[in-house]
Amino acid sequence: MAAHNTQHATRNTFHVSRFTQHVSRFTFQVLAASLLTSCSSPRTDSAILALKQVQARYAPDPHLALFRVGIVAEGSSLVLTGTVDRLEAKTQAAEAVRQTGAKVNDQIIVLPSPRLGDKSWGISCLSVASGRELPEHKAEMGTQILMGNMVKLWDRTTNANFTWFLAQSDDGYFSWVEKGTIWRCTEAEAQAWQRSALVIVLASEDQVLEQPQADTQPVCDVVTGNVLKKLGEEGAWLRVQLADGREGYLPKPSTQDYAQWKQTRKPTPENIERTARVFLGRPYLWGGCSPKGLDCSGFVKLVFFLNGIELRRNASQQVAQGAPVPVDSDLASLRKGDLLFFGFPARREKSERITHVGIYLGNKLFIHSSELVRLASLDPDSPIRDEFRIRTLLKVRRVLPPVQS
Repeated sequence: MAAHNTQHATRNTFHVSRFTQHVSRFTFQVLAASLLTSCSSPRTDSAILALKQVQARYAPDPHLALFRVGIVAEGSSLVLTGTVDRLEAKTQAAEAVRQTGAKVNDQIIVLPSPRLGDKSWGISCLSVASGRELPEHKAEMGTQILMGNMVKLWDRTTNANFTWFLAQSDDGYFSWVEKGTIWRCTEAEAQAWQRSALVIVLASEDQVLEQPQADTQPVCDVVTGNVLKKLGEEGAWLRVQLADGREGYLPKPSTQDYAQWKQTRKPTPENIERTARVFLGRPYLWGGCSPKGLDCSGFVKLVFFLNGIELRRNASQQVAQGAPVPVDSDLASLRKGDLLFFGFPARREKSERITHVGIYLGNKLFIHSSELVRLASLDPDSPIRDEFRIRTLLKVRRVLPPVQS
């Protein structure tokens, strides 16, 4: 909550939602001359409640849908400002506030923004591009976008001379990316990229070099999961191109043909465990979903992606995927590769909270990213037991296909 000088006393703005760390709550920030308690009124309170109900319908998770609507009190009218990602949300927001008896001036903008022109797509051209919750460098990192991945662009803004784009990743997650981290393109150009001869990086890390020899200057770094265009071959090297046009050379053993790689994925429990253990000891990083740093859900997402299964970004989203597995006292129903979700059940007026996720490996052993990627046990007698996780195991989901006999 913020308070400002009396020059804006007649424009009391209530933001119904923002990309902040408090995504599980509806945040109302007052951009006004006084605190919420002194500028609140039955009229605005009713309108806020109405907007909360519309938001709960169209954007219950603010990372997967856009509903950033504010109310500005101007004389006898309530001005609706902000942005949404669909016309129905705009229409319903205005109608809901009208139903409270208020006179409404609807200035909500439906994205994508016309400022984008026809270049409303982007392709990441960094090994790991940061997606932030707000368009500024100091903002919380909510996700990462690997090189070669496409994003849909919805808006743009300039902050402190830096241009930012509101981008939606292929997992549906919205975040702000800086201009230099993506190559902007039309939908046709994005589709052409997808149809290109692509390679995926399987090495933990490597470099694209200016020449096909080890002692030349790097063009950029690459990590597991990066995708580049293949231009040709020179001996033990591949000539590759990034989406932004930069070219260089990668050692052949670091890559595989992308189409072939996708066709050969076998998401078995054994392969999930094998992939997960590769990342043991990697550092925990809030918002990280790359080999450079992993939060709990980013680790799970990367492991399953490398085995051909796409998961949502956050644990609170992943818990809706797959099939439920009973959580009995001896964990007998669990199978290797199941997802373990930790948190707190719904109580009184508090809704259920999913706060952590890991991968079950069998015999009460699991692997997760907490401080670092590490093994832990749900067995109270194990030397690597995690007593907090034992107490807070809430749900189990099975996303792997049935094991073929």
